[in-house]
Amino acid sequence: MHSRRLALRIVVTALALQGLGACDVVFNSKIDKTKAEALVKSLLTQENITPTSVTCPDDQENKKGVTFECIAVANGTEVHFGMEVIDDAGSVMAKPRDHTLVVASVEPEIKADLQGKGHQVATIDCHGNVWVAIKGATVTCDLVDEAGNAYLWSATFTDDKGTHEHSVKAK
Repeated sequence: MHSRRLALRIVVTALALQGLGACDVVFNSKIDKTKAEALVKSLLTQENITPTSVTCPDDQENKKGVTFECIAVANGTEVHFGMEVIDDAGSVMAKPRDHTLVVASVEPEIKADLQGKGHQVATIDCHGNVWVAIKGATVTCDLVDEAGNAYLWSATFTDDKGTHEHSVKAK
């Protein structure tokens, strides 16, 4: 069994990705819910995360400083976004509340880390396409070595930034 603390490279949806961090989403005196949801979806899509749904609350006031939260679901995992109206014209800034990890980016890092420790990893399958780093949450990957032996890699996040402790156990 191998367990240690390792900070994975975290793919975080930035506050202002390629100019899309703020968007005019005003509809009369209320924020246009559909446009706010489209902003969140666009930010996630730029990070290769395909949400199955995005929900923002109705009737948010169009007034500088108003904050609210939108929730996206990707592969059964909720990703929360803090939304803030940044001017009276209806521009909204979207900022992810949670650190997200794109599984396709994490798998090669896990494999390289284990191979650096002498494990001969033939295949790795981490479940889903996005992990959300929430303290105490556990994620797993199925590993097969070059001899065909199956293992379970398991990690528990020790903070909300992606730092974790992990172990590898024979199946």
